[in-house]
Amino acid sequence: MHSLKRHKHAILLTALVWVALVQSFSHWKVLGQVLSDLTIHIVMLLVFLIVFDRRVNRLVACVALATAVVAYSAHYVLPDAAELPLRLITHSALLLLVGFATFVILRNIFEQPFVRVDDVLGAMCGYLLAAAAWSHLFMLIEIFLPKSFSVGPGFGADLDTWNGRATVMSYVSLGSLTSIGSGAVVPVRPPVTILTTLEAVFGQFYIAVVVAELVSARLASRRNGSLQA
Repeated sequence: MHSLKRHKHAILLTALVWVALVQSFSHWKVLGQVLSDLTIHIVMLLVFLIVFDRRVNRLVACVALATAVVAYSAHYVLPDAAELPLRLITHSALLLLVGFATFVILRNIFEQPFVRVDDVLGAMCGYLLAAAAWSHLFMLIEIFLPKSFSVGPGFGADLDTWNGRATVMSYVSLGSLTSIGSGAVVPVRPPVTILTTLEAVFGQFYIAVVVAELVSARLASRRNGSLQA
C-alpha cells in the first residue's frame, strides 16, 4: 500500500493516457461507447482517490463525481429528449472535478519541500487534467452555441454522438494547450476563438511556472542535503 501511495501519480498518468486511447475508439459500434464510458468512470474515480486527500476537497469532488456518473449513466435509460440537460449536467460536473483536481495538484507541487520523480509525474497529470477541463468547457459552449467549431470531413461524423463530440473537443483542447493546433477542427465563433488562444497561453504558463518550481525545489533539496552533510 505504501508503495502504491509513493507511485500514485505514475498510476494516474498511466490511466489518463489509457483513457485518451480508449476514447479515440469510442466510435466503434461494438462495445466502443460502453467501453469508453466505463473507462472514463474508472479514471475519474482514480482522480478522486489519488488527488483529493483532504476532507473538504473530497466532499466537493465526491459531489461532482457522483453528479457526473449519475447524469452520464442516465442517458442510457432516458429518452433522447433528455440528452441535452444530461450533457449540460455531466460536463459541468466534470469541469468542476478535473478543474479542481488540476488546482489541487498544482497546490501540492508548490507545497512540496523537495521533489520526487512522482511529483514530476503529478505535474504531467495536472497538465492532462487541465486539458480535460478545457475540453469540458468547450463542450458546454458547444451546447449553448452549436457550430462554434468548423470541423473537417475526417471529424464530421464524430459529432453525431455524445462520445464523438467529447473526443473531438479533447483533440481541440490538447492541440490548443500544447500550441500544436490543427486545421481539422477550427474555432470560428466567439467565445471559443479567444478561449482556445487563452488555453494556449495557459499551457505555456503552466509549463514555465511548474518547471521553475520543480527546479527550485530540487535545488533547495540539494542545498539542504549538502548543508546536512
